[in-house]
Amino acid sequence: MPDEDLMLLVAGGFIEAPATELFRRHNRALYNFVAWQCQGNVAAAEDITQRTWEKLMTRCGHYTPQAAFRTFLFQIARNLWLDMNRSAAESLRDTLDEAHAELPAEALSPEAELDLHQDLDRVHRALMALPFSQREVVVLRFFSDMSLEDIAHTVGTGFETVKSRLRYAFTRLRRELEAS
Repeated sequence: MPDEDLMLLVAGGFIEAPATELFRRHNRALYNFVAWQCQGNVAAAEDITQRTWEKLMTRCGHYTPQAAFRTFLFQIARNLWLDMNRSAAESLRDTLDEAHAELPAEALSPEAELDLHQDLDRVHRALMALPFSQREVVVLRFFSDMSLEDIAHTVGTGFETVKSRLRYAFTRLRRELEAS
């Protein structure tokens, strides 16, 4: 069943099964997006992710499927993050917890594992160095698997702006990673 239909069931009062399915489908991508926005502050990412689901459930009666459900969900998370960011006196600087980094399932030699961790750390630092607007579209595209159209709806910009931000981000990432 499509996400939008599941959400309409939730809005209609049939909550448990459809909400559980929506959570199963989207929570990981939602958390990944929020964690990157929070610059790896795991506690803040978990809080915003939970508050996103709570807000979705408390406002489900107002849901109308004008855009993809995922776009709607990520807009809620983005708005919560922006609200938190506006009210925070200091920026969030904690690094991602190593337990959240996905490593290959097969056993690696200690040298290969060290190299992998160093590469992940370099990429993480390079992503964090991007301006917010560029980091946001990269995270939505590659860590949350959103289409360019959905990203444009989520961040409230045009399709061409999203493409430009991705292009500038990749140019900057390439330059940063080649330098390090």
